[in-house]
Amino acid sequence: MKTQLISCKHLFTSMAAFLLFANIGVAQKNGILPLTGMKFFNEGITAGAIDIKIDGAQLLSNRLPLNKEIEIRLQQTSGFTLNNSQAMFAGAEVIVLSPRGEILLNNPNVFLKSYSNGFYAKDLNALSIKFGIGADLMRGNFGGVLKVRLYDLKGKNQLRLEIPVSFAKPGEAVQVSKNAKNIKANTGVNGIINGLQAKDMLVNVDTTIKVSPKMAYTSMDISNIEGSSLSEIFSGKETFWVYDSDLNEVKITDILLKKVKGAMENNTVNCTLKIPYRLKTNNTKMYTVRYRWESPDKSQVIDVVVRN
Repeated sequence: MKTQLISCKHLFTSMAAFLLFANIGVAQKNGILPLTGMKFFNEGITAGAIDIKIDGAQLLSNRLPLNKEIEIRLQQTSGFTLNNSQAMFAGAEVIVLSPRGEILLNNPNVFLKSYSNGFYAKDLNALSIKFGIGADLMRGNFGGVLKVRLYDLKGKNQLRLEIPVSFAKPGEAVQVSKNAKNIKANTGVNGIINGLQAKDMLVNVDTTIKVSPKMAYTSMDISNIEGSSLSEIFSGKETFWVYDSDLNEVKITDILLKKVKGAMENNTVNCTLKIPYRLKTNNTKMYTVRYRWESPDKSQVIDVVVRN
């Protein structure tokens, strides 16, 4: 369930307690990716990076087109069994479920034609899972859950991907870009920005917020945002999600706090976010926090995932 944010222009100045974050890279066992909110579960097969592409451009949201090729591109994949010829054999299962759990699409192996003769180490640099979702199969459903499983045909290893999706209407342009970039940040932070520029981002944990003294907050300081303004930052739509260590969503009733600084006459903005994610006393468990901001026309996006 998405938690809609209420922006607060003023918040108390506070000293943030610094925390070293666990690595949020795809190589960790389980995690969530920015932009699409895709969950990944490494169960013997790992990937250095995972992107969803439409016509070669990176998908910026979880809204998928129908009757069009969708590509999930995995880089630096490992975990497959080698035969005597140093070849590997993989399968890629694609399932789409309705909101009620009904199976709308089930392809047990989209690799049957493209990788029927196996693949080799050089192919692991960029491995693509390509498929389409027919509008006739989705009739009456405006969304669902996409599940993809990359698995070893000669062993038990697999990589599972899961993403709640909505389906674009006929003729609707989905959010894609070839210019999305990583935001420079401290270890354990996976942030992507599109249509804007940002110098860097510092993330830590703040337990001194007086608005909700029982809560610990993920603090994000994004500096020198260029390409927007104070009014545009406040007029954008923002959302945050919190997940437990098993990637189950945690309902948070407290609101996000935000402070934005910048001159009205130029396009450089500094933004500080305070995102509530756990009780202060619950400091032994790991949580994943995801924050997303997008401009009214959806051309500008900031999407950040932190595991802490």
